[in-house]
Amino acid sequence: AFLSAAGLGKGDRVALLLPENHEFVLTFPGASVAGLVPVPMYPQATFKSVDAYLDILAHIVEAADVGALIAMEANRDVVEKLEARPEMRGRRVLFAPEAFAGEPPPFARPEVGPEDLCFLQFTSGSTNKPKGVQVTHANLVANATAFLGPAGLNRTPDDVGVSWLPLFHDMGLIGFVLGTLIVDLPVVLMPTAHFARMPRRWLELITKHKGTITYAPNFAYQLVAKRVHEKDLAELDLSTLRVAGCGAEPIRAKTLIEFGERFAPCGFDDRAFLPSYGMAES
Repeated sequence: AFLSAAGLGKGDRVALLLPENHEFVLTFPGASVAGLVPVPMYPQATFKSVDAYLDILAHIVEAADVGALIAMEANRDVVEKLEARPEMRGRRVLFAPEAFAGEPPPFARPEVGPEDLCFLQFTSGSTNKPKGVQVTHANLVANATAFLGPAGLNRTPDDVGVSWLPLFHDMGLIGFVLGTLIVDLPVVLMPTAHFARMPRRWLELITKHKGTITYAPNFAYQLVAKRVHEKDLAELDLSTLRVAGCGAEPIRAKTLIEFGERFAPCGFDDRAFLPSYGMAES
């Protein structure tokens, strides 16, 4: 309702530069209900150069023809620098949650069909400037029901997902936010920064919530195997994990073998490992 009242209509692109999981997870479907096309953008984390980061944001804003950008106080300084760029001319900036405070204005929900564009997913840009992949609602539903349905992970009534993955790309966004909404799978999301500071927290959440499905790149399995102390193993229970997916970068057998051996005393069954491969472009 607030986005509609801000002058945004069906098909308009809305960039999401939201470093907080809860704001991202709520704003994405909010934009979808309004018939808008979310464009997830990554909050600054791995860019040493602010200018290089701003170049990529400006490129995405222009390539997607963004009508508005939604950000937060936490990244206001970056957004203000971005606003000074010529690519941002004529585009609105809204700061959550302040922009959505108070009583929602009247709202007429537009009709959104399977062939309408659901979101624009930009590639990581590891070989060139990021390219926008057009994902329709039908694309997304087909993808989610394929990998979480009977021919994929075969979601069961007892499944609980646990993830610390960033929400702006495939594995975190489709795997643990959009896909889990489509098949009604409970999921526990942990901020990526928390994993970076304390990798053990990932395994503690699996233990606490009896997680059955988790995913991570190779480096994460290597990191926790190295960082978790012997004395902490007694407090971890990984026996509920039936899927421990690994992908997004080269998968090394040595890493998975070492993780399996390290956490066997915690009930981890290495048959849960599921090496995976996928491309945003496909």
